[in-house]
Amino acid sequence: MINTFGFGAHQQVEKDGKKIIIPVSPQIVLQNGGPIIPIVITHPRSVAERLIKDGKQVQAIQCRALIDTGAFGSVITPVIAQQLNLVQTGFQKVTSVNNEEDQPAFFSRIQFGWGKGKDVQVVSCPLRGPFDCLIGRDILVHWNFTYNGKDGYIIICD
Repeated sequence: MINTFGFGAHQQVEKDGKKIIIPVSPQIVLQNGGPIIPIVITHPRSVAERLIKDGKQVQAIQCRALIDTGAFGSVITPVIAQQLNLVQTGFQKVTSVNNEEDQPAFFSRIQFGWGKGKDVQVVSCPLRGPFDCLIGRDILVHWNFTYNGKDGYIIICD
């Protein structure tokens, strides 16, 4: 399935004492914010089936995810892991520019807007930015991903 995400926005600025809205080019939005897509995070299928069998509700959280080609695996914030009450599967070493430390790991399902989803292990650690998830190479390995900075859009073939 081919999925195209265009970027572009409007910004409110003040000029001559008046507030006006101006368009912001897709290239600038993509460069400044990165390739961010909407996703849903929930329990993996096996856990969801057990919860349903036990008469319990399967929680899911809709959020924004940054596609990060530099990330080995996918990451969620501790708030998401806690709100979903995901089952911790252990710890995983996370290396960033500043340090290296063990972070809690969870099994989850990341669902994409075009209907497909992946059951993956995610690491939980704080993230800075307007997103609650990083999509790492553990998911990207299944995609043909095109970053068109010149025209301000991305294409994901899943």
